[in-house]
Amino acid sequence: MQTAIDTDSARWAAVIAKDRAADGEFFYSVRTTGVYCRPSCAARPARRENVAFHLTAGEAEAAGFRPCKRCKPEQPPMAERQAAMVAQACRTIEAAEEAPDLEALAAQAGISPFHFHRVFKSVAGVTPKAYASAHRAGRVREALTTSGTVTEAIYDAGFNSGGRFYAQSAQVLGMTPTRFRAGGEAAVIKFAIGECSLGSILVAATDKGVCAILLGDDP
Repeated sequence: MQTAIDTDSARWAAVIAKDRAADGEFFYSVRTTGVYCRPSCAARPARRENVAFHLTAGEAEAAGFRPCKRCKPEQPPMAERQAAMVAQACRTIEAAEEAPDLEALAAQAGISPFHFHRVFKSVAGVTPKAYASAHRAGRVREALTTSGTVTEAIYDAGFNSGGRFYAQSAQVLGMTPTRFRAGGEAAVIKFAIGECSLGSILVAATDKGVCAILLGDDP
C-alpha cells in the first residue's frame, strides 16, 4: 500500500528520489526559475528553501508558475500518455485491412519508430507486429467458427490466397485449421496470464505456435 504523501518533508523526499509513484499526488514550484514540476522531474532538484508544494497544477499556475518544459506537469503522467498512445495504435491495427507498418504507427504517434517499438512492447507486453499477427489470428479464429468452410474463413479474415494462409497457419492458429474448427481436439495448449499497462494479458500456445493473445480488464 502506498504511504500518503501529506507532509512537506515526505514531499521533499519524493522530489529528491524522483519518485514516479508520487506523480499526481502533488506538484512543486521553484521560486528562482518560476516553473513548477511533477515529483519525478529529471531536472536537478533546486535548493529546498526555494521550493513550494502545490496539490494541483492549477494551484501552481494560479500562484504564477509556468509548467516545466522537461516533465510537462500540465499533461497526464507519462505512463498514462504512453498507454493512451499504445491503445490508439492497437485500434489503428484492428481497423486496418492490412496491418500498418512500424513507420506508419510511429508517425501517427509522433515519435521515432525505434522509440515507438520500445514503448509499445513495454506497455502491451508484445511488439506491434506480434499484436497485428494476433489480431489477424483472432479474425481467422472467429471466421473459422462462423464461415461455412475453411476456404471461406480464410478470405473472410482478409487473406488474399489460401496458399498464403496455409504457409502461416501454424503461426496464426498454433494448429491446423481443421483441428481448430474441431475445438483444438487433442491439442496440448499451454497458457500464461500477466499484467500490462493495458490490463490483463493472456498468451496461449501449442508446440506449433501461438494460438491466442487476449487483452482484458480481469485475469
